[in-house]
Amino acid sequence: MLDGFPRTMPQAEALDKILPALGQKIDVVLNIDVPDAELVKRVTGRRMCKCGATYHELFNKPKVAGKCDACGGDLYQRADDTEETVKERLTAYHAQTQPLIDYYNKRGIVATVLGVGDIKTIFGEVVKALDKV
Repeated sequence: MLDGFPRTMPQAEALDKILPALGQKIDVVLNIDVPDAELVKRVTGRRMCKCGATYHELFNKPKVAGKCDACGGDLYQRADDTEETVKERLTAYHAQTQPLIDYYNKRGIVATVLGVGDIKTIFGEVVKALDKV
C-alpha cells in the first residue's frame, strides 16, 4: 500500500517503470474526495499542544477553550494550518496531483469515496470500495 505517492505525473510514470520489474502492479487507487471548503474547515480548526495532544475547534473541542485537557498547556495553531497556507496547498494539489486521478481513471482502477460525513460511514465506504478489488 502506498499512501500519498505518487503525487505527480513524473512520479507515476517512474513507478510504472519500476513495478513490472518487481512483478507488481497497482490494483486500485483509492480517491477520498472531499470538497476544498470542507478541507479548509477541517485543517484550519486543528489545534495542537506541546505535549502532542490534538484538538479541533468543531470536532474535538477541549474541555476549556484554548487549554489542553491532558496537560493544561496552551493550544496553538500550526503555521501550515492557516487558511492561506491550506488554500496554497490545495492549489498545488489540483495542479500536480489531480491529473493522477485522470491518469489512473483511464486505466479503470480508481475507486472514489466521498470523504464527507462521520468517520464510521466513510470507513465503511472505503472498505466496500476495497472489497471490490
